[in-house]
Amino acid sequence: MPKYLAIYRVLADRIADGRYPADAPLPAQRELVEEFDVSLMTVRQAIGALEADGLLETRHGVGTFVRRPAFSYGLTGLRSLSQDLVEQGIELETEVLDAALVVPPADVSARLGVPAGSRVLAVERLRSTRTTGAPVPLLLQTSYLPEAIGSRIGAEPLRHQSLYRLLDDLGTPVRQASETIQAVALTAEQARTLQRDPGSPALLSCRLSRGENGTPLVDDRALLVGDNTVITAERAATGTNLAYEHVTAPR
Repeated sequence: MPKYLAIYRVLADRIADGRYPADAPLPAQRELVEEFDVSLMTVRQAIGALEADGLLETRHGVGTFVRRPAFSYGLTGLRSLSQDLVEQGIELETEVLDAALVVPPADVSARLGVPAGSRVLAVERLRSTRTTGAPVPLLLQTSYLPEAIGSRIGAEPLRHQSLYRLLDDLGTPVRQASETIQAVALTAEQARTLQRDPGSPALLSCRLSRGENGTPLVDDRALLVGDNTVITAERAATGTNLAYEHVTAPR
């Protein structure tokens, strides 16, 4: 076996078992040279192979780091964000950061079809995954629901079930949704929650979910970190399949 491949396997195992957790720096190349008793070129070959396979990333002027886990998010169908991630085999953790009746921004009132000044339930949730070690934030989501619907749900069930499923259990299933996506920069508060630098790129998804007869049920605002999220499209004569894909590209 080539020496660089043997080093690749050792380092890959350390990443898999959490000794090198996501976002952790890789030991300096000189340290690896001494540990494995090989040349610097051999170590660089191993690191290059790990980068090619998406396990490491080089941040120019900073060093080499373990990449964050990846996920994809389909834009077709009517699955909620959490349902989409769970069906990919991702172990999702949901933290309800806040849940309260508030007077929403005017555009939210208009989208939900409630009178200006009326209160709605606002629920802010942080979605994370945990491979090893600390949870890794994936997205920050704020959902607005008309008070009549939100008061029947509450915050606690949202820690364990998707909002779409809860709505279905209430007899008000989601039948259709419209979604827009735009590039934004994270504010200082958003960046702190998502463990990113202020001003980092992000994708803002605004989705309005409707029930029977087009009745508005939920106005969602989801922030996905943008430095490793892309939207892909599979085009065919029968239609187009769009998806978010969370890739581990250099930051």
